[in-house]
Amino acid sequence: MKRKVTLDKKWKEILFGASGFGPNLMMILMGAFYSDAVNPGSLNTNVLQSITGTCLILPAAFSILMMLAKIFDGIIDVPLAALTDGIKSKFGKRRLPIAISFIPMVLSYIALWIPLSQTNQTANTIWFVCMTIIFYGTYTMGLIAFYGSLSTVCHEESQRLRVASFKSFFDTITYIIVYALVPLLLGVFNVHIDKLALMLTPLMATLIIPIFMIKEGEKYEKKALEEGYDITPLVEEKHVGIIESIKLTFTNKPFLKWQLVNSCTFFGLQMFLVSMNALIVGGMGLSNGQMAILNTCAFAPVPIMLYLFNKLKAKKGTRFTYQSCLICFAICIMSFVLGNEFVLGEGHTTLKIIIGCLGGVCGSWSIGTFFMMPYLIPNQVSAVEEKLTGKNHSAMYFAGQALFSSVAGAIAVAVYDIIKNYFITKDFSQIVYAEGTQIAGKVVLARDVAAMKLGVLSNQVFNLGTLVVPFVVSLFCLFGFLLAFKMTKNGSPKELAIEMNLEKEYEENKHLFPEEKSTIYPDESLIVNTALWVLSGSIFGVVWKHGIIKSVNTFNNKKIHWLHWVISILLPPYSAYVLYRVEKDVLSQTFSQIKLKDYSILCLIFGFIGLGIVPMFIIQRQLNKLIQDHE
Repeated sequence: MKRKVTLDKKWKEILFGASGFGPNLMMILMGAFYSDAVNPGSLNTNVLQSITGTCLILPAAFSILMMLAKIFDGIIDVPLAALTDGIKSKFGKRRLPIAISFIPMVLSYIALWIPLSQTNQTANTIWFVCMTIIFYGTYTMGLIAFYGSLSTVCHEESQRLRVASFKSFFDTITYIIVYALVPLLLGVFNVHIDKLALMLTPLMATLIIPIFMIKEGEKYEKKALEEGYDITPLVEEKHVGIIESIKLTFTNKPFLKWQLVNSCTFFGLQMFLVSMNALIVGGMGLSNGQMAILNTCAFAPVPIMLYLFNKLKAKKGTRFTYQSCLICFAICIMSFVLGNEFVLGEGHTTLKIIIGCLGGVCGSWSIGTFFMMPYLIPNQVSAVEEKLTGKNHSAMYFAGQALFSSVAGAIAVAVYDIIKNYFITKDFSQIVYAEGTQIAGKVVLARDVAAMKLGVLSNQVFNLGTLVVPFVVSLFCLFGFLLAFKMTKNGSPKELAIEMNLEKEYEENKHLFPEEKSTIYPDESLIVNTALWVLSGSIFGVVWKHGIIKSVNTFNNKKIHWLHWVISILLPPYSAYVLYRVEKDVLSQTFSQIKLKDYSILCLIFGFIGLGIVPMFIIQRQLNKLIQDHE
């Protein structure tokens, strides 16, 4: 009898990898904007990135309570994982938790963006923290059940690696949307972040996909038997109680060694992500459109970087390749210091963008890997353990990882929430605490409040958080690099079995671990990854092009209608005409005496052959010169 393969087609692998897209998008949106939405202390401008432009919570109490809430969420994940691992129902063990958690996850997320009061900081603090606990708990329950299913729905290690890569790609797309498209949409629709967050809520429905794709339960087993498939487990599955599951998880050597590394990485990464808007908009003084350019360089190359990661991994091993990612990120994060107004001062926009773009390209080597490894390693450990012992408690590994990550992330965010309300002068001689507030009915940003307290101009005070964060992130990446030497070189089944004291069982069951050559599909294709690279780059290009058109329309009497932008997306050759016209409009400016070279024909040619990024870069550079000269 032939074995039943759940993800037997490439499109199923891609769709399954996309299942967490919606919930992850909401979680990333919260990580990127929520702290500043309720307390916009580190935002110099862009009050649309906050709910009201003022501080809605008690900063100190909120940071501590949110830290405790995230730690509690990590702790509660353990019994939730045991529940999903131990469920026995006619629907299987993974589908039911996803279905149960979905509705409360959505409702609590909606409540997070609706303050109880515009002035009562205490009430809002309690309300937001309570809703956060519910959202994190239900989100984690649904995602743990989804992640825990990977070790059983995938045919072999190479398939798990492919699905993990596809998941990393969709994670990258969520970051594209959050860090490039969301800031743009705030300006286009002139809405505050809470309204846009609520508009995106329906995307959470992607979590329903696994309910239909995970082949568990009486119905699917009966159908598989009728079709002549062998559905018996490779080793008879044994019941694993919660105490035994916890013990197996938290005494598993390869898992614990990975968690030490991942906790360091996650601490730095979480602090960076929660502060990214402030680092670019506040620290570097760039606009939303310019932020999209930096993110183009950071996120668009991720799919091709994942392809290269897998190639290097095959030659040098998992540990070496992951360590190279940590070093790259430790270096690239320092570009936010070099481009900070504290170092370069106001203006110098082109130089700041160049520094940010170079840092982004360097960081793209790391970003996709940071998404993939936490998904891949627990599944690999779980799969080896299940085949050798018959004990399937994969969800508990993700719960354990969530516990470590929750503690690390909670501390990181709490530290940032505290330091982001402090401001210093250029010579470090003065430091002051300030919050955004309202004076005579007008919103006054925290930086302006700090300047008034110190009796200086606003451009003479600098946010402490945006200066400290890059150093902290870099330091924790270096810690992770050193701790990674404790990990196995490749994470192969044999290495994991030895570390789990299952070497004897491995030698007796080598047939369960065939040579890693996929019997379903060939190895990862360069063509597929290049296509994903083009897709992610295209999304950024759409955002970037809109920002350029909007900038040109601010000084051009004959406006370019948004319909031209839409058509250029649907009909790529039409993009050549749009870019040609934009370049002509830039050349026709009258408010500056700068003489610009005419690249309109070049824009037309590159746009027509599908290399629109070249003319967009040229036009953006010309715009930067004009705007800087005008200011």
